[in-house]
Amino acid sequence: MRIKELTESAKIPSVLYHATYRPLLKSIKRHGLGGDRAQAKWEDSVPGVVYLALDPNVAESYAESSEAVPDEWLDEIVVLKILTAGLDLEKLKLDQNVLDNAGDTLEYHGVIPANLVSL
Repeated sequence: MRIKELTESAKIPSVLYHATYRPLLKSIKRHGLGGDRAQAKWEDSVPGVVYLALDPNVAESYAESSEAVPDEWLDEIVVLKILTAGLDLEKLKLDQNVLDNAGDTLEYHGVIPANLVSL
């Protein structure tokens, strides 16, 4: 289900969150967040999809639970703020990996430009 269909009674927040690891920030600043350069950190991640959360603590909890990163990276988690005003809402939908998702986590199908991302 697309976000536009879900937002008839609710507003999309001005900011969404994505947790990642400090060693990846240089690439994110250069190429944006997601796309074919992105490195999946979970076995159920879909290439080309960026997973976002409404709450920064939820985003961080996903990064803490990844088993696909070096152990030392778990001490280098950073939570990024994503400005939604510049996103293509056609590419935003509910996270299909979460059963009974009430809209707390979302998927963005594409690259989020670096100018919409901040710490």
